[in-house]
Amino acid sequence: MSSVKKDCKIVLFNDSLSGGAGTSMLTLAEALQKSGIEVHLVICENKIDFEIPASLSFHLLNSDVNTTYSKKAYSRKLREKLKVLGESDMVMSNSSPSNRILSYLALSNAYHCVRSAETKTFSGFFQGIRAAWRNYKYRKLYTDKRLITVSKGLKKIIIEQIKAKPKSIQTIYEPFDFPHIAELAEEKNTAIPKEPYLIHVGRFDLSSKRQDILLKAYKKANIQYPIVLLGDGEDKEKITAYIKELGLEGRIIMPGFSANPFPWIKQAKLFVFSSDFEGFGRVLVEALALKTPVVSTNCPTGPSEILTDTLSSYLVPIQDADMIADKMKEALLEYPPIPDTAVEKFQADHIVWQYMKLMEGKQ
Repeated sequence: MSSVKKDCKIVLFNDSLSGGAGTSMLTLAEALQKSGIEVHLVICENKIDFEIPASLSFHLLNSDVNTTYSKKAYSRKLREKLKVLGESDMVMSNSSPSNRILSYLALSNAYHCVRSAETKTFSGFFQGIRAAWRNYKYRKLYTDKRLITVSKGLKKIIIEQIKAKPKSIQTIYEPFDFPHIAELAEEKNTAIPKEPYLIHVGRFDLSSKRQDILLKAYKKANIQYPIVLLGDGEDKEKITAYIKELGLEGRIIMPGFSANPFPWIKQAKLFVFSSDFEGFGRVLVEALALKTPVVSTNCPTGPSEILTDTLSSYLVPIQDADMIADKMKEALLEYPPIPDTAVEKFQADHIVWQYMKLMEGKQ
């Protein structure tokens, strides 16, 4: 691993500390810090879903939950904060809103991480004038910028579909602290069923996560085990209504959101992923790390870079309930061994090494 100069400093910036971006930011920050890099987390709003380790330097631009600011106002606040923090080697934004905020500053050391928010735009979800406008907006945002994508699929879409011309673009995967995940997976949870079950973990969002397709596939498969839908979100009532419509009451377990989903995932017979689009799909990596078999839709970015080699046969076309049903049954009968090598490229130490290379080369 490359050496790091003593005064190396990275600022990780986002609008909030929640969701997959929040998890990735914290994992990356801790791994960078362990490697001797000075790390600062800078967040716009007081939307924080995770405990922040005391060892990390954390900065909140707006602590008032009742007050919101425009992106340009946040960019001014960010500029002021960066002056206080002093010169840094990298300032990296971590979501579509924060990418736009950081872009206003036109910093020479700015990097913009492109995650899942943009995939809805790039995947054909929007049509006509609305689609053209969003493509133009992202083309303008990402042209002449240094970009980091969380999957190779996203990199391809940015270059070939929206035709942005970034200053540089490369893929660096989401980081994972596998020993910590393994430790959390051993936590006792009396809510977990004692009988075998399948599991789906994700935000209740029918437009992207497609729990409707999952439920339809589950009914077609006629699997004896119940399925756990671990999560919450704005479409919970619609999903509950659809469960009744399909006559699946009593076979679906909905425990709500869990801050620690890993014991649920580890003890499941099968993990099922039904998304139409993702930027990456970090929960797939977490399931494989815990040796839980996975069946996933092959949405345009993410899953095909995670389920590789023999596991790739458990990728199915999006919105194909029949194929998902068939693969669920097949996976429960027989699933290939999940080697440690399936997830080693996502290990936090390896991801840190890529960021160190990036800073040394100033790509």
